[in-house]
Amino acid sequence: MSSLDLGLVAFKIEHEDCWTRLTSDYPITIRTLFAKPFKEKNVILGMDEIKVSKIDDFKGFMRKFKRHDSIHEIIEIFKLDIRRGIYRVLFKERYNGMLMSLLNTYTIFYYKDLIKNGYERLILIMPLEEANTLKLELKALGKLFYFRVKNVNINSFIPTFFDLSKQERYVIMKAVEKGYYNYPREVNLEELGNTIGLSKPTLEEYIRKAENKIMRKIFNEIMQYDLLLEDE
Repeated sequence: MSSLDLGLVAFKIEHEDCWTRLTSDYPITIRTLFAKPFKEKNVILGMDEIKVSKIDDFKGFMRKFKRHDSIHEIIEIFKLDIRRGIYRVLFKERYNGMLMSLLNTYTIFYYKDLIKNGYERLILIMPLEEANTLKLELKALGKLFYFRVKNVNINSFIPTFFDLSKQERYVIMKAVEKGYYNYPREVNLEELGNTIGLSKPTLEEYIRKAENKIMRKIFNEIMQYDLLLEDE
């Protein structure tokens, strides 16, 4: 299958009988880290990342989340950064009637979502020939606010994992480890170079090349985040 057969699908949906509607009650943003459907057990095992401004909003949301009919079990809550209001929740939810159970029947090469204000926003890469059927099923599931499709080259949309050379990975790891990226810096380039046995110009070249590749990955993440929020 060539990249011309694939489409980037972006949509926003609201549907009944789903815990995602609880986000309309709190200033909270959620994204799915992973979701593993088990149709025969009527269960989806999921881990979501949650961002809030106040801990009281997180507590209030979790109280309703635990009691929602679609939630089977809260397995664990991870407090990643309480000061910045970042948490992760591992849980089991109902399979039937959930958006993820619907997507499980399609050929999804890549997806990201964002849940806030009671809406689910998703971007998917999938075969173009399946897009119209998905649109119809989404309309049957809930209120579809938009559904956009365009051709995409998956190889340019998703950066490669292997772009950093062995030396670039090494110097970046050492730079982080030794405090080069701390504020204020705990080591300068010359000191870092002496530690790992590289001249300052050589080290600077490796770091700049690695930083350029890393920033391109970050740019891609920001671009996808903007796609998810383009209607706001």
